[in-house]
Amino acid sequence: MPNREQTITDHQERLNRVLDYIRRHLDEALNLTHLAEVACFSPFHFHRVFAAHVGETVSAHVRRLRLELAAHRLCHTERSVTDIALSAGYETPSAFNKAFARHFDMAPTRFKKKRTVVFFSQPIELALQPTEEEIAMNAEIRERTDTKVVYVRRTGDYNKSAEQAWQAVCRFAGPKGLMGPHTTFIGISHDDPGITPSDKLRYDACLTVDREVQPEGEVGVQTIAGGKYAVFMHEGPYSELAQTYGQIYRAWLPQSGEKLRDVSCFEIYLNSPDQVKPADLRTEIWIGIE
Repeated sequence: MPNREQTITDHQERLNRVLDYIRRHLDEALNLTHLAEVACFSPFHFHRVFAAHVGETVSAHVRRLRLELAAHRLCHTERSVTDIALSAGYETPSAFNKAFARHFDMAPTRFKKKRTVVFFSQPIELALQPTEEEIAMNAEIRERTDTKVVYVRRTGDYNKSAEQAWQAVCRFAGPKGLMGPHTTFIGISHDDPGITPSDKLRYDACLTVDREVQPEGEVGVQTIAGGKYAVFMHEGPYSELAQTYGQIYRAWLPQSGEKLRDVSCFEIYLNSPDQVKPADLRTEIWIGIE
């Protein structure tokens, strides 16, 4: 296993590589899967690694740099606002105008007339040196077998879709006697709210089963991959899970020397908001490693 210094250097090189690639290809379509390949990170984990170290999501980073480049072109070229808007990745000038005004507090046409001097953002300083609290973060390395679950997927804002998915899968499982003391409650959040529009976020509410169950309507059956996982304990409300994920990818991962595996992360809920206060919730975060 690589030592800590080697892993941190490796992460820095990979992130710098993708940051440079984005900067040089702002006028092109930037696909998240391809960016993950440039950085040599799994597509399952790339967006979280990027956000944890860069301090903004991939989409926010690209959007900001494109607007800064558009501002520079407005000031220093004779290109039309429409042409610059299309180059910045906006389908319509009106969408570009709104985004530009929100970012620079000025409409593009006025900005162009004023010929305001544009100072580009300072180069990103990667957050690769964790705090003492983050260094103390512990993971338990566990092996698990493939796990069959019944699940219901809901799409939309996680705050609503997760609750709806759990209500639906429990309505199915309860009358069939599929829920008992050995049932494990597993949640899979497939998308990052910082990248995917809230109405497209996918959430699976999963219940482990110990016998054959056939799919029925909206209730499906899937297998959660077994193998080696790093397991972290999150104590507190679900609204703070994103903060814990950030600490895992920013601090624990480069410190650990572990390599990520191409499997989705998932959460195991050890208690319920119906039983305890939000501050007392206990959630295991499982992240696949090689």
